[in-house]
Amino acid sequence: MDIILHLFFPLIISIFIFFSIKPLITYLNKKNILDVPQKRSNHRRPTPKGAGLIIIPTIIVSIVFFIKLDLIKSDPWLILSLLTIVFFITSIIDDILNLPSSPRLLIHSLCVLIAITSLENDIVDFVSGYNSQLKLGINNESLTLIFKCFLFLYWLWLVNLFNFMDGMDGITASQTCTFSAGIVLLSIYGSLPSQYSYIGLIIFSSFVGFLFWNMPPAKIFLGDSGSIPLGFLISSIIIINLINQQNFVPSIILILYYFLDSTLTLIIRIIKRKNVFEAHSEHFYQKKIRSGNNHLKVLKKINIVNISLLIFSLLYVKYKILSLVLSFTLVFILLNWLNKKNDL
Repeated sequence: MDIILHLFFPLIISIFIFFSIKPLITYLNKKNILDVPQKRSNHRRPTPKGAGLIIIPTIIVSIVFFIKLDLIKSDPWLILSLLTIVFFITSIIDDILNLPSSPRLLIHSLCVLIAITSLENDIVDFVSGYNSQLKLGINNESLTLIFKCFLFLYWLWLVNLFNFMDGMDGITASQTCTFSAGIVLLSIYGSLPSQYSYIGLIIFSSFVGFLFWNMPPAKIFLGDSGSIPLGFLISSIIIINLINQQNFVPSIILILYYFLDSTLTLIIRIIKRKNVFEAHSEHFYQKKIRSGNNHLKVLKKINIVNISLLIFSLLYVKYKILSLVLSFTLVFILLNWLNKKNDL
């Protein structure tokens, strides 16, 4: 049974996604649900968007299936799965109607607040434990409120991070594969609870099936219906690891490039007093593409870094400082290369 769930079930997911994407491309083209190139776009021809229509339901159904088998804990993953569906439906509407940022932000905020509320007991235990160790001189109630505010902003940022970064052929599919593979390996090595081996395999196998269609030149994009719910799922793994003190840092190392590219871009835009809610093409990887480099070349460099980060996340358990130093150094070298118009 364990071999079936760890090997054949993920294989079935990959095959299902792979063969479902082609008719979806035909349907999206027929319905004119396309990402039409604009001034800030990094592609040149209208491309179907909405691979999330197949990928996200597959992931959610699979997670619920494993919850029923008691291999994934229903608390909190059942409520998180339901919230992912809310993100999914909202994003479908956005893909079709291009919703303004305000209603999207409101729905995203409400979902994150509900998620935080569902983790109330774990948050209280986390805060009280650290408060007693560090003796901060703040009562637990006030410290819990402060931590919840931080958690809300941090979680909301991680959710949207995958949407902001999904602007190049293959970039999010590749990042998701390395993240989920890292989660599986961390679980196998005992650094994370066993349920993450199943969650990681579900996400990994889904995006392996999608990767063929999304590699440069992409035949279909993930779309908001995929990137936003995916961002919530991945951020949920990271947040729960933080609250439960389950090797939170290795999970951050796995998405360190995505995190730093988005965060530094946001900080730069704030310093330049630009509208942070306005769509733009100022991410480091976007600058490299717009300077004349093709998607595949840039993607190869990013993938080398992400695979290296996967290795560093595994090494973190024994070599904490070294792994962090190497991770940040490598990502900043990549960002520096992306920021240059011409290759060295």
